Amino acid sequence: MSQASDSVRMNFGKGDDIRDAGLTTPDTIQRFDDLRYGNDADCQLLDVYRPKEAHGEVLPVIISVHGGGWVYGDKERYQYYCMSLAERGFSAVTGTVTL
Repeated sequence: MSQASDSVRMNFGKGDDIRDAGLTTPDTIQRFDDLRYGNDADCQLLDVYRPKEAHGEVLPVIISVHGGGWVYGDKERYQYYCMSLAERGFSAVTGTVTL
């Protein structure tokens, strides 16, 4: 990668680390991590977040595709965003993408 890409990763990462410091999964959220959706067990994984109180219910689904221009971002960086969607009554899905 280029120096610019490395700089973006480092600087954005610092801000995200500050934003997410101390955050944990709320007791109200059911999460399913690293569900495989393709042949590559390292790169084709997704996470699903649901409200625990909606166990067995059909919910609207939001698929979170992070930005970052294929330079920055991953499913771990957006887990708390997806949890906040689940707290509002959605199933939220985020994953890794390979090109």
